[in-house]
Amino acid sequence: MGTLNRREFIKSASRSAAATLSFPWIITGKTALADTPPNVVFIICDQMRGDAMSCLGSTNARTPNLDRMASGGVLMNNFFANNPVCGPSRMSFFTGLWPHQHGKLENDDGKPFVMSLKSTMLGHFRDRGYRTGWIGKNHTYTDNCLRDLNQWIDRGREPFRAYSKFVPPFWHSDTLWPEKQCHPRMTTNDGIEFIRQSRKKEPFFLHLSYFDPHPPYMAPSEFTSRYCSKDMTIPPFVPPEKLSGRLAEHVRALHYDRIKDTDLTETMRYYYAAIEWGVDFQVGRILEALEENDLIENTIVVFSSDHGDFMGHHRMVRKGMFLYDSLLHVPMIFYAPARLPKGHRVSNISQGVDLFPTLVDLTGGNIPEGLPGRSLRLLLEGGRLQDRNDFSVFAAAAYSDLPEDYFDNPEPAYKPDSDIPFHTRVERLTWKTENRIAMARTLDWKLIVNESRPPELYNMAGGRTERENVAENREYTATRASLERTIESIWKW
Repeated sequence: MGTLNRREFIKSASRSAAATLSFPWIITGKTALADTPPNVVFIICDQMRGDAMSCLGSTNARTPNLDRMASGGVLMNNFFANNPVCGPSRMSFFTGLWPHQHGKLENDDGKPFVMSLKSTMLGHFRDRGYRTGWIGKNHTYTDNCLRDLNQWIDRGREPFRAYSKFVPPFWHSDTLWPEKQCHPRMTTNDGIEFIRQSRKKEPFFLHLSYFDPHPPYMAPSEFTSRYCSKDMTIPPFVPPEKLSGRLAEHVRALHYDRIKDTDLTETMRYYYAAIEWGVDFQVGRILEALEENDLIENTIVVFSSDHGDFMGHHRMVRKGMFLYDSLLHVPMIFYAPARLPKGHRVSNISQGVDLFPTLVDLTGGNIPEGLPGRSLRLLLEGGRLQDRNDFSVFAAAAYSDLPEDYFDNPEPAYKPDSDIPFHTRVERLTWKTENRIAMARTLDWKLIVNESRPPELYNMAGGRTERENVAENREYTATRASLERTIESIWKW
């Protein structure tokens, strides 16, 4: 693997390229951008699949503003989160560390991350004199940490989205409040106000964190009415038994094997409506604010998601403690019209821990020592690496197996003495920190190892769908061994 070995090479190559090549997008007629450190707007949403954009050919998604970012910036086609659930993935974004290094392998009931700002991305930019703001869902830092920022507004799920015991696993609904009173609009309004307060010669780092399209999948009828169930395309079915026994048990326990096509496509239309309203529409408003305030020329806008969603794969929805691409492959767009090439697509594989060193490098800072990720600057500026499989991504998590007698005593769909819905009761049985699981992936191959089940090896063939576990096929012994060494070099159990 050699992430640590490659990082300094990529860093030096990036700076060499920038020094020796003339990039017409670096200096405009208005200003020499090198004279002013660029602003950074980092936008992250929750549970958006990496293929859920119309610019990637999705017939289900409508994302005009994200498409605009992609056509005017750089789209990372193969970007992966380092963990399949919210907290640990976000912590890897902000610390630049693997999940086992920062100490969170699962959500741990949403407990915040206990670490000072100083050793994270927020602290880095604050210490460089950036005006810093955090608006939206937290699930990352303690409140005491965020109080050190210039602005902090913690805003997650609207109260009306609170789960109820009557909710099925494929819950979806129109919103109950007027759109202007819902959190996506309010978070964007606060972000726009932060942008308007910017002052010349004082760069800012703004983090906007949206809750959508995280379940419950909801959007105002203005948006949901644009989608029709019969127009939704369900992903080709791959029997979960061809992947792992644990996945097959998960499907059965959550009754996903009982979902009808009409149930699934109805959920899908709400999911994609939530992306258009709670994510894409809000991103468009932020871009418009940057343009109106004459800041777009000197701002780097980054868009991503903390993890994905099964959303139809194996006839499932939601997430779980699994390391499959539907949960790990996420969107990643860098938009800086005056600094980066327009319409550039990067096929090289990259991951969450790369964001911290990349933003430091793009803004002229010194990359902290000891980070396992690499700066993607060379790739973003149009440079190429020789080897298509030049790199591996790594993910780690924790999980627990269902009790041995679970299917003799399953959770009832309705439990009168509990306000916790069925799907949450089942999932909590599998989210305990009892077993470790890790993954190494190149563009063509993926290996998953865990402590209670056999290993899984997949020939991805440049795609993003696991189709058949070939770990026991002797033809691929060398490939499996190579990926096992990669995992062991990063995380020795």
